[in-house]
Amino acid sequence: MKLKKAIACVGAAVLLVAVTACGDKGGPAEIDDPKPTSGAAGETAKPKVNMTIMGEFASSNLSETDKLLVQSIEEATNTAIKFDIPPSTGYTERLQLSLTTGDLADVVWFPSPDDASFLKAVKDGVIIPIDEYLNEADNIQNYSYDISWDALRVNGDDKVYGIPRTTVIRSDGYWFRKDWLDKLNIQIPDNNEITFDQMLDIMTKFSKEDPDGNGKHDTYGYGWAAQPDKSIRPVFQNELGLYGWQESDGGEYKYMNPQYDLNSDKYTKALELTAKLFKEGVIDPDGPTLDGSKVLEQFQSGKTGVIDGFAGHYETFLNAGKQINPDFELAYVFVKNEQGEMKGLGQGTGLWGFWAVTSSASDPQRVVDVFDYMLSDEGWDSIYTGIEGHDYKVENNQRVYSATPLETFVRKNMVRRANDFMFFINPAMSEELKQKLLPNIEKAVKRIVMSKDRNYTPAIAKTPPYLDFNKKFSEVTTKIIIGDAQSSEYKEVLQDWNTKFGQTYLKEMNDYIDQMENKK
Repeated sequence: MKLKKAIACVGAAVLLVAVTACGDKGGPAEIDDPKPTSGAAGETAKPKVNMTIMGEFASSNLSETDKLLVQSIEEATNTAIKFDIPPSTGYTERLQLSLTTGDLADVVWFPSPDDASFLKAVKDGVIIPIDEYLNEADNIQNYSYDISWDALRVNGDDKVYGIPRTTVIRSDGYWFRKDWLDKLNIQIPDNNEITFDQMLDIMTKFSKEDPDGNGKHDTYGYGWAAQPDKSIRPVFQNELGLYGWQESDGGEYKYMNPQYDLNSDKYTKALELTAKLFKEGVIDPDGPTLDGSKVLEQFQSGKTGVIDGFAGHYETFLNAGKQINPDFELAYVFVKNEQGEMKGLGQGTGLWGFWAVTSSASDPQRVVDVFDYMLSDEGWDSIYTGIEGHDYKVENNQRVYSATPLETFVRKNMVRRANDFMFFINPAMSEELKQKLLPNIEKAVKRIVMSKDRNYTPAIAKTPPYLDFNKKFSEVTTKIIIGDAQSSEYKEVLQDWNTKFGQTYLKEMNDYIDQMENKK
């Protein structure tokens, strides 16, 4: 299922809120007549099929535009669709309960192919493979990443156990406080690209030269956060060339990740730099105790001058910052690596969760057809731009979009087209703002370097002894960054890991990568 040329994309739920919440009235946009579609759009000759979709969305109630979208899908595919949407805070529990009781929807959303309940359901035959139903699903195949299909082959039988809910694979840049740049007379090039040395210099000035002009030493150059598991990692891994699993420069293994390489100093160099910036007060000392939302708050309130993030958040971030400080302004910047290249690690496998067909589905083919229709030109037009008469009206053969932000809990969260970064641009947005955002979003997509591991986890890494030992990596990393240990201690832990688990881990990972690379 090779990915064909497509213009498609995806993102996180918070991103969708940001995109659809743009209050810009914008100008009228020219109408493009949807192209004729095939496959699911022609299913009306078949008997009507009832199906239930269970998913996690921001609201359990369908908005008006959601209802109209579902109605259009039902008419195009001759189906009757019912949604089962548990409260998002209790979705996992409801999902596990339904899997246990057998009271299953036809199609169910899972957050990750590594989800334990999903893997058990596959083993138990509760989730079925869909390969035979994908034969005519050209849209799903065309607009999904190859790496996503690899991630959904989870049962050792080379079969696919889900429909990707695609997310754009990208490598984001950094948000800068432009008002601070102006205060310190710092110019950013027109292409929004700077060197790593320039980045470090700007961060130092943000920390030391009173960019907010309050006469106090209370600002920091860079805002960062702990990982979801509360561990902390070195900063600026893209700029230091840490691109995950790549072909090695020699040694015992063909593929290597610098984090596990006893013969490389790349990872310890990143730890040393982070420790240096931490000691000098250039990065926020509270970072190890913060989460992502708090990092954004500190940036907007004027404690930090740089954070990483998605270019499409411009309008939302700007408005929130101006509510705190009317002088708040933003710049979006990419930082080249040490070799002067525009490269960044592409995160994930192109999946923002996925849809799994259950053994309860009366017609699995029709389930696949429904999702295929949503990705067709006709279906995608409704998902991206909405429904005529509600999301927009037609005047002089042009679409004029609603000036009021619409709630699109389901419409914007069902499917995405791989690489189509236009999805992040509200069609109601002004042309001026579009031209401000698009080059940065496009650059984040084009500069990616993909890690070859495809998020694969070797079997040994799932064993209790390994999981227990793995805590040592987090412990020593934290100690080094906050100045309680030398970087050499990381190599000592790595050597211990290599003796106890590493050789098996590295062999399993190399065997997997080699197998996947040879399938290309």
